[in-house]
Amino acid sequence: MLSVTEPSSSHAADAADAAVLAARALAGDRVAEGRLCLRLSPAIRAFARRRLRSADATHEFQQEVLLIFVEALRKGKLEDPARVAGFVLGICRNLALDRARERERRSTLWQLYGEAVAACDVVQPAEVTLEIMRLEDCLTELSHRARQAVWLSYGELLSHAEVSARLGVSEGNARVLRHRALHALKQCVATPKHWESMQ
Repeated sequence: MLSVTEPSSSHAADAADAAVLAARALAGDRVAEGRLCLRLSPAIRAFARRRLRSADATHEFQQEVLLIFVEALRKGKLEDPARVAGFVLGICRNLALDRARERERRSTLWQLYGEAVAACDVVQPAEVTLEIMRLEDCLTELSHRARQAVWLSYGELLSHAEVSARLGVSEGNARVLRHRALHALKQCVATPKHWESMQ
């Protein structure tokens, strides 16, 4: 196994072989590129196992490292084939750091805004029926203002006064807008859609 940690004399032959494969891969040899990825994979997995808990996460990390590595090879970013192991180690470290930063960023966002996001969660229906599919389709046919009126009334459960304030119209206009939107939805949902014949 080629180590992506500090090289030792026992790894000299493997390192030399990897350097040859890397040079050939840089020259466009796809077979050498594939052999190089196979040679580096165990070391990448070992790096991932020390930091990740699940086999799936380890495999995903390995694949992402290899994707970045192959892209770098094909763009000629590996300047010294003899240092291919260190190059891959750098990819591993950078990817691990990027993921740690993303987790930290996500954690901060959840601390700041998690309560608001949780309140927006919509309970999904246990079964997606034909009527639900039609309704979703019909909603897209409404104007933006009409969709807002329906959502504010039935999604956020606002009063007529609150809906009119959010839409910037009179309470009477808000009532009319919602009534027309509901009438249009009722007619639309009752009408078979062209995509139904393709199911």
